[in-house]
Amino acid sequence: MTTANFLIRNAIPSDAKYLNRYLRSIFAESRHLVTKPEEFKMTPFQQRVWIKRKAANTHEICIVALHGKSILGVLESATDRRARTRHVTTFSMSVHPDHRGKGIGQELLNTYTGWVSEHNQLSKVELHVHSDNAIAIHLYEKAGFVIEGRRKDAIKYKNERFVDDILMAYWPNSSNVEINMEQ
Repeated sequence: MTTANFLIRNAIPSDAKYLNRYLRSIFAESRHLVTKPEEFKMTPFQQRVWIKRKAANTHEICIVALHGKSILGVLESATDRRARTRHVTTFSMSVHPDHRGKGIGQELLNTYTGWVSEHNQLSKVELHVHSDNAIAIHLYEKAGFVIEGRRKDAIKYKNERFVDDILMAYWPNSSNVEINMEQ
């Protein structure tokens, strides 16, 4: 899918070097990701293998937003293959700080939820978002995600400040799912 000044598509092995560079920069910049820069150990070669594995797995996907060869944003999913949980998929998403507010996150999310809707074996999408990331929470709510739970003080920033981990969910083939937090 091409939108404005960027292209949304599945990651391919030749993206590995650029994806690896993007991830290193985003982990260094973003406080709203759990992985710290020094914890990301993947090499470009390992990134290539990782992309090939994602592409071969019918239950997972890695989507990139590109301008030329520059990666502007990434969404990647993970799905547990065990029988009792393989109907649920989760994802993580980021957009480079220089390109936020331009619709990239929305398009990545739209592409992903469309992909999930086409996979009947996937009936629920889950995500984790830091409670102080109001922009992301708004984006997810706009896309139909609802808050399903909260992990109190689950994220600790380097300044010893804690934030909650908000658990959100989306049911792609259901309408108006309500969550009763008091059950």
